[in-house]
Amino acid sequence: MTDDPARVMDINVGGSLNLLQASLASGVRTFVYCSSVSALGNFYEEKPVTDDYPLRPASAYGSSKAAMDMVLRGLWQRVPLDLCSLRFTSIYGPARQTRFVVDDIVAAAVSGEAISVEPTSDWPYIYIDDAADAAIAACFSSNRRQLHYFIAYPEQVSLEDLARAAEKSGGKPVRLIIDDEAPLARRGPLDIAPAQRDFGFAPKIDHREGIRRMVEARRATQT
Repeated sequence: MTDDPARVMDINVGGSLNLLQASLASGVRTFVYCSSVSALGNFYEEKPVTDDYPLRPASAYGSSKAAMDMVLRGLWQRVPLDLCSLRFTSIYGPARQTRFVVDDIVAAAVSGEAISVEPTSDWPYIYIDDAADAAIAACFSSNRRQLHYFIAYPEQVSLEDLARAAEKSGGKPVRLIIDDEAPLARRGPLDIAPAQRDFGFAPKIDHREGIRRMVEARRATQT
């Protein structure tokens, strides 16, 4: 889908606008949008990035998320709807439908094959269960005081860290082949303090436990 920007915009912007308009028309009280740090682009900061960091998307997907975030910014506190945008970092976990490097690493650990990966700095990630808990908590919170919130596990993780976690979870050693011709993607730490303050966001699953669950789930599908 990344090679079809029109479809990306149709789903992420057009589809989200349809849901927003239906919410306004039906009297829904709260609208929680699942945004992404991709709206910020490939950034890097030595200190945690806050919600006012400028939007510089570097992909069609990131642009679609930034576009919807700007729509919500224009409507926030101007319509009879409690708006909230959760900017999720990279979500991983079993049964993800779209291809992701974490899935590739887990698959390589189970099969014992080498994989090619694009270069990245240490990234923040979030396990699917923690992401879902954050969305539910934000939806039912009456204490939110801002529009945008970052959702991430508070740890910067390298691809090598993920590979080691997969091996320690019973997988085979993973040999990562870095594609040196691809641009380095830099994503720094995110400020999750507002989410902790306003709706008790408390991620529980670090990359070691998350990878262990993925290895276990993948093996279960092969038996």
